[in-house]
Amino acid sequence: MRFPDDVPTLTDGDVTLRAHRIEDAAAVVEQCVDPVSVRWTTVPPGYTREMALEFVGTSVPAKWESEKELAFAIECTHPDGRRRFGGTLSLIDKGSRRAELAFGAHPAIRGRGVMTTAVDLLLDWGFDERRLETVSWLANEGNLASRRVAWKTGFTFGGTVRRWLDHRGEYPDAWVAALHRDDPREPTTTWFTSPVIVGERVAIRPLRDGDLQRIVEACSDERSQEWLPMLPSPYSLADGRDYLGRVRLAMAEGSQVQWAVADRGTDELLGNVGIPRLDRGNGEIGYWTHPAARGRGVMREAVSLVVRHALLPNDVGGLGLHRLHIKAADGNPASASIATANGFQPYGRERRSAPHRGVDRDMHLFDLLRDEWEARR
Repeated sequence: MRFPDDVPTLTDGDVTLRAHRIEDAAAVVEQCVDPVSVRWTTVPPGYTREMALEFVGTSVPAKWESEKELAFAIECTHPDGRRRFGGTLSLIDKGSRRAELAFGAHPAIRGRGVMTTAVDLLLDWGFDERRLETVSWLANEGNLASRRVAWKTGFTFGGTVRRWLDHRGEYPDAWVAALHRDDPREPTTTWFTSPVIVGERVAIRPLRDGDLQRIVEACSDERSQEWLPMLPSPYSLADGRDYLGRVRLAMAEGSQVQWAVADRGTDELLGNVGIPRLDRGNGEIGYWTHPAARGRGVMREAVSLVVRHALLPNDVGGLGLHRLHIKAADGNPASASIATANGFQPYGRERRSAPHRGVDRDMHLFDLLRDEWEARR
């Protein structure tokens, strides 16, 4: 294929895919020195204008002419009102009518749906004009922004391939997904988010990297270690980072929802509340409180906010669950009191079901039905 003559122009609203141009070089540099690009892609460190000129003037044309990688420039309107280069996305030939999708965005256009539109345009062209059968997607484990684009455009996720990607001499695990030409081009699973919900004294909001030190403090606390036996001991910064990563992946997979409990005035993390297990309209609520925030009614209010969100119907922004339950270990009256204060009713006991540092404790069971909650409102 001849470059740029054989490169089609594909447009949907403000988003256009086209051949790369020399004048894109400045924006290419801006993208490739951005910390997010450096973290998740294989752009060379210390990216320069000379590298950008080689990319748009030599590398991209050569890939088109060999038909090994068909790379398009994204053009769209930036927040400053200028219409210019917004990233690159490619179909990498894998033989037998298969291709791998790759993309990277200029920092100015992230979070606006531009890449999702661009990927849809490229997939339409790949399936229709290139007669592709299947397109795959791979990304470094933890790259949720890339995963969300793949999710929005209908990819089915296949798990994690250990130590698969070549990332500047390191080999991180890779998330993998695939899309067949006949698959629906829309999400096939639920991706949960943590909406910000403000109460009288606390707000529940998404967990952030900035919460890490407070998470470590809370999970290292003696009482937390006693009643949450799944916590590593000692609990390190690495354990906290691993927890945040697992929570974000679980929410992306639609298996749980988690919130930080934050002080309404200072936004300081006071605890963690969530629904770690969801099953056919049922949800289990779990929680822990930072030791400095105990005894102030913080978690009682936070659980009430989660209960409301969980039991409200989908059409008004809730999760639409019909039943919630809480488990409290025998000997932990503080946890049980949070359940009863929010209208949960005791309904049984699991005998010796919870190993606690060598002691098998009973678990007290509490539940709340939607109609019971509605009657209390």
